[in-house]
Amino acid sequence: MILDHKKLLISSCAGLGDLIMFTPAIRALKEKIPTLKITFMASEKNADILRGIPYIDKVVCIRRGKFLGRYRVLPDIVRQDIVLFTDWQPQLLLAAKLSCVKDRMGIPKPGHSLNTYFTKMLTVNVMKSPEYAAVTNARLFMEALDVELEGDMTRCDSSLPNEENRKRVDELVKSIGMPVEQPYVLLTPFAGLEQRNWPVSAAAEFAGRVEAEYGLPVLVAGPEEWEKDAKKISRYSLPGKTSTLELVELIRRAKLLVTPDSGPMHIAGALGVPVIPLFSKDLPSRWAPKHNCYPITLNMPCAPCDDATARTCATVQCMRGITAAMVMNEMKNNRHEWERICHAYCN
Repeated sequence: MILDHKKLLISSCAGLGDLIMFTPAIRALKEKIPTLKITFMASEKNADILRGIPYIDKVVCIRRGKFLGRYRVLPDIVRQDIVLFTDWQPQLLLAAKLSCVKDRMGIPKPGHSLNTYFTKMLTVNVMKSPEYAAVTNARLFMEALDVELEGDMTRCDSSLPNEENRKRVDELVKSIGMPVEQPYVLLTPFAGLEQRNWPVSAAAEFAGRVEAEYGLPVLVAGPEEWEKDAKKISRYSLPGKTSTLELVELIRRAKLLVTPDSGPMHIAGALGVPVIPLFSKDLPSRWAPKHNCYPITLNMPCAPCDDATARTCATVQCMRGITAAMVMNEMKNNRHEWERICHAYCN
């Protein structure tokens, strides 16, 4: 396939972490074909994580749950030479067909009549591959575009905060009684799926032990719906207070991030911030950052499982069994760069 001077739209309305895991493959694609114009379509909620990345020419977004929210991207679709659907978007696939977009590639939905509108149906699927997700995404691009991609697929990228974002974080930190220059451990115990949340009791014990043993406050961030639980964990909490890029700034400033397998973990990986991710229903080999990352998993025999299975699990022992002591032991391991930084403040 000739890609020079072509226009490519990539579609994925997945979460923050999933978007970040596309960046190594997109970077490699742009380095190989600098004249290729790349547009990425994401959900409005998560699009900011990609805006500002220099090798993505344009980011467009759909508004889920809003009237005609998906169709606001139609002007961008009709201008493309190639549309690559990494998620199932039947309305937009139909629009691409009617707009005579020449190459329409994607992962088919079994038994769906609109599969015939793909000019190429792809077999590589990140949700079914045992490989590291960023490597799988590169394989998906190679299958779709008939191109060989090289380079380090373990180095992910994220948009960076601007001056306004940084000032806003200064204000937020001051509002909870913490000096702006205060070093802290960041804890984001809440995930998109409730069964992946770290239990409040374990998180609160962890926050107390970090402050007692290291003299560092634990700052808690997350969705607004978990505000009451966040306040039970630490007096320093900002649930629902941060935009995407403000969350990036909070993670950038942290000496260490502790989090379930979720978007903040991937942001930390992209920024090079040390992270201890708590894995429950999925495998660190597939999703954990490859640098400055020290995952904890109980290696349950039922893992990995899908979201539907997790929602009906009677015990969720894979997450509820992860204790504060396990995380503290991981922190105390001398190989962690974060601990050297902490001792500089604590001694």
